[in-house]
Amino acid sequence: MQVKSIFHSLLGGWVKPSTAPAFVVLMLFLVGACVGAQSSDPDYDALHPSLGGSPLSVITTIPVLADLAQNVGGDEVEARSLVPPGADVHSYQTTPKDSIAIAGASLVVLNGAGLDDFLLPVLTGAMVDSAVLVVASKDMVEQGLGDGLDDPHFWQDPLLAIRYVERIRDGFIQADPNNAAAYRERAKKYVLRLRELDREISDILNQVPPENRRLVTYHRAFSSLGRRFSWETHALVAGDGVAVTPSAILQLSQIIQDNRLPAVFAEPQLSTSVLETTANEAHASVAPIYVDLATGGPVTYIDMMLFNARSLAENLR
Repeated sequence: MQVKSIFHSLLGGWVKPSTAPAFVVLMLFLVGACVGAQSSDPDYDALHPSLGGSPLSVITTIPVLADLAQNVGGDEVEARSLVPPGADVHSYQTTPKDSIAIAGASLVVLNGAGLDDFLLPVLTGAMVDSAVLVVASKDMVEQGLGDGLDDPHFWQDPLLAIRYVERIRDGFIQADPNNAAAYRERAKKYVLRLRELDREISDILNQVPPENRRLVTYHRAFSSLGRRFSWETHALVAGDGVAVTPSAILQLSQIIQDNRLPAVFAEPQLSTSVLETTANEAHASVAPIYVDLATGGPVTYIDMMLFNARSLAENLR
């Protein structure tokens, strides 16, 4: 569209009608040469899949959103996360390559609710006008779901993850209406799988004695999981990067000891030495749990949620 408008402007301006056909051919040749030069750069190719007729480009802020988007988009899309698996979204800093990737995307997805909103100026500044922006957790805080701004990790509840999927589906339909039927069908099948996942997690967690259904973690990220399955959740800090206070350590240690909890849970990608020390002093072990996809861990949302449920069951029985 941009090339066409340039030609139109040129032909309507100083290019003479008698020389226009030759001029257009020359310009097409030059534009083709420029595109060819750009696409010879592997980094450029990786960030501009549309040049080779590749799938619709989708950029998300965090890995778990990329997995949800890929399940809805199927072969028609390529979903990638700005924040790499295992990195902490709270401290992530974008690069120029991120802006290039965003500029090449037809759909951009962020969580919202305070988790990744700091990336919004970069996203909106780099997006093309035709791209669609989806805020996956839109209206969830207002509706009182989860713990809202205190814990924006709503996807830890599989039923709330379904709302994410529905918003992503609608974003795909807006960005690529020609494939609307395919997006609806895949979203429908994936929603059924997420409902099944919800039942599977419930069955696994029911293996834990009621008195041990207390999830203690380093940072507050599992409130939605606790609310969905009627577990108590406790955390040392409100979020990664928040200073740990002596009173918080004392309070968490007391919870572990009073309830004789055999284990607490740490996210491998976070520095949780204080939690480990607190657990050791309270004679509790430290087991893994994931709030997002991480290198060396579960590679899909469903795998992650099942891993977490099994880790809780195995360590708290």
